[in-house]
This record gives sequence, structure tokens and C-alpha cells, in this order.
Amino acid sequence: MAWKMYKVTYELRSPLHIGYHKVGNVQRTRYYVPARNLWGAVTEALTRRGFAVEVLETKRPDDYRAVGNWVQMHCAFGYWFIEEGGSSLAPRYEDGELKYGLYASVEFERRYLNAHVTTALNASTTSAAEGSLHEVEFIAPYHPVKPAGQEVATPTKIGGWVFLDEIALPLLGDKSKWDSWLSHLQIGGERHYGFGLVRSKEFKENNLPEGDLVRPNNSRPCWQIQAGETLLAHTLVDNVKAMGQVEVLVGRETKQSDSFGNELTRGQICWAPGSILLDEAKIILRENGVLSRYQE
Repeated sequence: MAWKMYKVTYELRSPLHIGYHKVGNVQRTRYYVPARNLWGAVTEALTRRGFAVEVLETKRPDDYRAVGNWVQMHCAFGYWFIEEGGSSLAPRYEDGELKYGLYASVEFERRYLNAHVTTALNASTTSAAEGSLHEVEFIAPYHPVKPAGQEVATPTKIGGWVFLDEIALPLLGDKSKWDSWLSHLQIGGERHYGFGLVRSKEFKENNLPEGDLVRPNNSRPCWQIQAGETLLAHTLVDNVKAMGQVEVLVGRETKQSDSFGNELTRGQICWAPGSILLDEAKIILRENGVLSRYQE
């Protein structure tokens, strides 16, 4: 049976940090939200709002594993990108340069990024403890650069694709149902500082240009991408010819309640978002949010 595809948009209510890598004392952020982070945020929100007991009829209201498995099976997420003026500022390599929408990287960073600096104090000297300086880069909740002629700063918006199957549709398949469960999410890192709070703004059905999303062999959303189009998520390099940056993608998993993020996932060699596909390919969205070529 076909999946239904929706376009969703959220508004940032606090800074958003998606862990990337560290440079000196600075913890860099990604400029987009990967599907894996969305899966975690949706799982947490559904569990906290009683989905495990009310829908899955489990005995434990805090059964994150059961809710997470349900979300992974019946929902799929594209990567989400900053939106401006109704357009997505997705990355794309052009003439050897990575751009975000129409913006060069430097201009994009000037408009949307900021940083939060903290340090631990040495009680005996009431000064900064040695080696404790910590700077976290984030996507700002308001545009640091105001549009021309606008006096009030505009809240930053992020959005992208969500796919629902026939099981999820009756529960989440329109804006009122979606908002009843997922009107607010908390995405990414630095949550103890209140980072990552977002509020639902838009939820509408969408379609890919190539027509219906198929569910081959009772599997995941799958569609055709033409040569010259942009890969909008990490894509396994196997049998995919593209031009762009290659990245080893590694995540963290929590398998026991007392070891949060203590286990690393197996590294996957991927084309980074923004890479340009060189040959047309049928692409499938895997359970972990990574794209790969669909094998008939």
C-alpha cells in the first residue's frame, strides 16, 4: 500500500543545536535536522503524551521502546531544513561551492547561526575553571539579520517531509490529529539549557513529482530521482554516483536507561546532503532515515 506524504513546518521557540563535530572549544551544529533526530523527538513527545497506553495499550506509560518501534515502522522522515519565504534553504553544491538555497555558506551562517558560551567556575578563585570553556553553536530562533523594511525579527522556521502509512494515517493524518499529539517538539541537544523547542505551524498533504509513493515488498517509501537533482539526506554511497562530500555517519544509541547515548552505531559511508546525483536512481528511505538505491 502507498505511503502518504506530508509537508510540515515548525517554528523555533528556542535555539536549535544538532550535534556535528567539535572545533577547539566550539561544538558545531548541523544546518539541518536529520531524520534520526526527528524520530527521537517524535518518540519522546508521543510517549510523554500517553501514546503508549492510549494507543498501543501497553502497561507502562513510559514505554519509549514500544513507541519508538511503532514510529520507526509506521512513520518516515525526510531531513528538515530552514525555510525562508516559503522556500527551503536546503544545501546544494553549485560550481564547487555548497549553498543553502540562494545563500552562500558565509551569508547563511551570518543570517541564521549564533553561539552560546559557558564555563565552570573555580569556587576558590571565583574565576573560570581551567579548560572548562564551552561554546555551542546553534541555529538562532530569530533571524539575526532582519529582512529589509521589517522592524520585528522573524522567528526561524524549519520543515520538511513526513511519510505516514495506513496504520499511522488515522492517528496523525491531518493537522488537527497531528497537533493533538505533536504540536510541540524538543529536537536536538543541549536540552538542559532549553534548546530545541519548536511549535507546529503547517501540516499539509504533498506529492512528489513522479506520482505515488510506493511501498515495494511491504517496505519503505521509495521514489525516483533524476540526474542533476540534489540528495536531500545522507545517502549510502553503494551503487550511487554523485558529486559532493562523503561523510562517515555515526550515531549514538541508548539501550539501557542508565547508559544514555553510550553506544555508537556502525559507521555508514554516505554522500552528504547537498550532493548532486549523476545518474538517475530509484531511492528508498531506510528505517534509520538514510537513503540508499532501491534494489529490485
